Amino acid sequence: MKRLASFAAALVVLGLVGAAPQVALASPDAKVDQQIRPCFGLLLEPNLSKGCGVRRPIKRKPPRRPYYPGGGYGPYRTVVDCDIAYPGEVNDVLARLYEGDTLTLVSRNGGACVESLSVTRSVLITARDYSPSRTRPILVAPADQPCIRIAPGVAFVVLQNLGLEASRGGTASCIVGRATELALKGVVVRYDGEASAIDVADSRVEMIQAAFVGRTRAPVVKLSGSLQAQDIDVAATAIGMAVEAGRDSRLRDIRVVRLGDWSGSSRTRNSAGFVLTGVNRDQLVQIDGLATDGFSRGIYVSGGETTLQRPVVRDSDWAVVLEGADLRVLDGQLEAADVGIYAASGVVYASDNAIAGVMRAGLFADSGAQIRARDNRVFARPGGCEALVTGYFDGALTCRPWFEAPELFRTPRDRARADYDSYWPAGAVAVLSGPPSSALAGGPADPYDASAAAGGPVGPPVGPQGSPR
Repeated sequence: MKRLASFAAALVVLGLVGAAPQVALASPDAKVDQQIRPCFGLLLEPNLSKGCGVRRPIKRKPPRRPYYPGGGYGPYRTVVDCDIAYPGEVNDVLARLYEGDTLTLVSRNGGACVESLSVTRSVLITARDYSPSRTRPILVAPADQPCIRIAPGVAFVVLQNLGLEASRGGTASCIVGRATELALKGVVVRYDGEASAIDVADSRVEMIQAAFVGRTRAPVVKLSGSLQAQDIDVAATAIGMAVEAGRDSRLRDIRVVRLGDWSGSSRTRNSAGFVLTGVNRDQLVQIDGLATDGFSRGIYVSGGETTLQRPVVRDSDWAVVLEGADLRVLDGQLEAADVGIYAASGVVYASDNAIAGVMRAGLFADSGAQIRARDNRVFARPGGCEALVTGYFDGALTCRPWFEAPELFRTPRDRARADYDSYWPAGAVAVLSGPPSSALAGGPADPYDASAAAGGPVGPPVGPQGSPR
């Protein structure tokens, strides 16, 4: 498998494959870290912390004559109007906040604060009178500078309802930090540069209803540590999401789509939608509802024990690739031109998956790998049933003629892909939602619709009962 070896080598260069780094404490104070650890996940749901034995730091009230924590007397401010803000105003206000206070950005007329924020203490940053859109960020990073830089050891940072943009990112990521606890809710990040939209290492990260759009060869979302994510959209030109899970992690409803900027190039051939590495044997990663669209390798997993429930992979060469891990793939809908599930090493448990469009194999185990499969359905391309091979996998596969594949897998779709300049994540849900899962769960297949799944002739459209539409 020379193509897989080349891809693995590319990941090594990017620093995505390898042993998990020693995870640093989220706070310099080990006692505080041990108190926070059982309560991870409560930054965005503080009401759940009752009885947990830990609370967010209590804000001190300013003295009668307001005194800046950074020095000097004066009015204590927590709000910045980005329509009229002077350069450096946000950092001035941020530096004078008390520990755990809230910084509010206001933009009634569409103005943006052009500034690179430096966060040195726990803070919540939110927006008022503002709704993110493609042409209306509230915080814009100067050229070659990050949008938000979090100092190592900051106890927690919460970002809510913000639109961030780094259109000339250079080698700097938009959000960067290390050894912290970071929560994002309702945040949209647009990034164009050589690094990542978010690059946070050795941290505990929570993300809910967030979106990341990036034109970069690096992973758009790059995280290491512990991750809890739900309802996330990622749009990327090369690599969507790269996670080094140093601790137990849970992800749900993650949608990763490839942008059309570099279609047809070598970057497309080496692209990957979701990359999971660094999982130790005693750690668990559970991913429910991961969908990738348009990447050569849809999902790549290396190390540890991982469960993929209801994965959807479209327009891939290799839908799921496994190296040195215990992986469960359950109830998936996988489209691949070459191999549906490929195990280079490790053990994969595959059950109730529908695999369409393959020419080489639905499931392939290389020497040293094991596949334990049950009730998987493979829809091959024309002549594919005769050419299907299983490597060192001794199980039996149920192979059906290519024209029986359902309508879900019509290809190609690259011509209709949006590029970085026109894409907005509000449409990502509709693009990736597709038809109901019953289309691949044993329901009757329309022979005319299925013909297009593997590039065959398309017959006249018919209605649900076979009547012309």
